[in-house]
Amino acid sequence: MELIFTKDEKWLAKWDAFIVENPKGSHLILSDWIKSYKSYGFDFEVGLFLKDDKIIGGFAAVIPKVLFFKFYIIPHGLIYQSGYETHFEGHCKSIKNRAMKRGCCYLQLSVPISSQPIIKSHVYHPNEVKFLKTIFNEGKLFGYVYSSYGINWVDFKGFSEPENLLEQLTPKVRRNVRMPYNKNAKANFVTELSEIKKGYEVIVENARQANYSVRSFKDFKPTILRLIEKQLAYVVNCKVDGEVKASGIFVRSGGFITNITGGVLRHKPDIKLGYMLQWEIIKESFKLGSKGYNISMGGSHGVQDFKSKFGAETINFESPHYHFILKPFYFKLFRFFDTYLKPYKSKISVVLAKFK
Repeated sequence: MELIFTKDEKWLAKWDAFIVENPKGSHLILSDWIKSYKSYGFDFEVGLFLKDDKIIGGFAAVIPKVLFFKFYIIPHGLIYQSGYETHFEGHCKSIKNRAMKRGCCYLQLSVPISSQPIIKSHVYHPNEVKFLKTIFNEGKLFGYVYSSYGINWVDFKGFSEPENLLEQLTPKVRRNVRMPYNKNAKANFVTELSEIKKGYEVIVENARQANYSVRSFKDFKPTILRLIEKQLAYVVNCKVDGEVKASGIFVRSGGFITNITGGVLRHKPDIKLGYMLQWEIIKESFKLGSKGYNISMGGSHGVQDFKSKFGAETINFESPHYHFILKPFYFKLFRFFDTYLKPYKSKISVVLAKFK
């Protein structure tokens, strides 16, 4: 078995194809997703385990660089073709060595681990990866790269089509799903830059009203355009009287679609456009033959309650984060600076970008 580290576009395309179909895959390790961190001045690479020039496993690493500090962050994985997972333990030494060779003071990986049967094909069972606790320390000490910690799963088992799923939801949810269609709202999967931008403006405005931040369209545009071109991402715009009033962004990996972000502008009367967004992507998930849909973790109490109305089961991964401090003095120094900068965490990406 051969291990290579690469940014070569041909290998990245093969890696993406591997991740899209591998049930343990995640959008967090698609090549275009990890490339997006370049806007913060971060580096990246993909490590591939090859057998006869065929990918049988691998990982994607984001490599943040701040002053003389470097970190090696694997946001999801390692991931293997079925039957090769037994190599995971042996490969831990390889990723340690690689992080050291890249001059990093800290290594972190986040592994999808769960004993929940409903998502067993998408995770490692805790008994499969007990070795992690003997090689690494548990926990996450670097928080500036979003990493896997769970899945909010809408399961399609037992349903042959979307309408079968809809009939199992409460009468109120069924009414809310059907309302925007009955009120002549229009939902479109858009690919044109101008329409994508209109949708993203809705997402930004929704974030402003709810007092949270999202990435600027300028930073996110290259990522979303490349993913759409590869048919790995979807932007859904909902229009009322010709104006975009709701928009959502979704990405495909691991054999299912994940809800990334979305927004709905306040509109009177409220015709439940948020329900329309989610229903459109659920219908698309059925078309793809997916076994379920990841409506995504997190959000306010109200957002989480909304997601649960679609029958979503929130499943937190079990002890998913692991780390190893490669250079104790340097990492201790970083922790000091990090503590000092904590009051400015909302602006941390801007600070980091200045030190590329």
